[in-house]
Amino acid sequence: MRSNSLNTFRLIAALEVIYSHTVSHLQIMAPPVIGDIIRYFAGVPIFFTLSGFLIWMSVGRSLNYFVYVTKRFCRIYPELWAAVAVEIGVLLLLFEGPILIPQFIAFIFGQATVFQFWTPEFLRTYGCGVPNGALWTISVLIQFYVVVWFFYKWLHRRSLARWIFFIAVSICISIVSDWITLPTLIEKLYQNTFIPYLWMFLLASLCAEFKDKILPLLKRNYLIFFALSLIVYICIDRDFCTDIGYRYGILRTITLLTALLGIGYALPQINVRRDVSYGLYIYHMTIVNAMLVFGLTEHPYYLFVAIALSLLVAYISTITIGEWSKKLKAKYA
Repeated sequence: MRSNSLNTFRLIAALEVIYSHTVSHLQIMAPPVIGDIIRYFAGVPIFFTLSGFLIWMSVGRSLNYFVYVTKRFCRIYPELWAAVAVEIGVLLLLFEGPILIPQFIAFIFGQATVFQFWTPEFLRTYGCGVPNGALWTISVLIQFYVVVWFFYKWLHRRSLARWIFFIAVSICISIVSDWITLPTLIEKLYQNTFIPYLWMFLLASLCAEFKDKILPLLKRNYLIFFALSLIVYICIDRDFCTDIGYRYGILRTITLLTALLGIGYALPQINVRRDVSYGLYIYHMTIVNAMLVFGLTEHPYYLFVAIALSLLVAYISTITIGEWSKKLKAKYA
């Protein structure tokens, strides 16, 4: 199971997120062909599905809930806290408006825990209006880490019919909630829970649960699944329920997941040894916002500057705090 190239796809997915955010916020007219290629690797669906796939197996390897939670804590929080410290340091250096101390303390607490989606109004004039908006995915992921232990108890070694039922219910909940008009605050809070994205995690967890049957099929036919994923990406502009979860279509996500798992296990030799994807997620918007403050916008050159700086910071974070957190996880878990 460790012989795969999933690190490579996590890296490309993180680069897709950086590309999309940089082009949007810095108002860069990037070459359309490059954009079309990189957007195939939809960052958030890959992030959520591969996490669901790997975490399901991590739960199975954990002796108890305490061990499982300790491993997840060590994996997420040391690097996150370092990224938040850098984010706050850069913000204090560059933000020119008045800082409201009580709200600022609450903001720091939210960034360092599970409320990364909240930004006080006085910071809306900084950068793009959100100091590190990419961290909302960390909040969703942490919520899934909490609930997946209980889903494992309900679904592990259970019938495929039960799995299909749970996945169908999660999809239906996403569809219905997408149709219902909710008050703005409630809608914002709901979209930052794991509920709209649960079907992504469960689909990937199903692949992990039945990996002995599913992975050989995907490996043998990875070119077919890749071609099917490309067809869906190129030919279907608005697939079934494409508006669910910030336009992460169901058919698009399913075909992308099967293609990447097939390629990942059929071609382990293309794997990158150092996985810096997490660092890219948590640092890149700090860099993009700093570039906005300095007025580094519109020129395509700045896209490569943002990517290069993000890779550099992510690499440093991975080989220092990331390696330390791995050792900590091994020691206490």
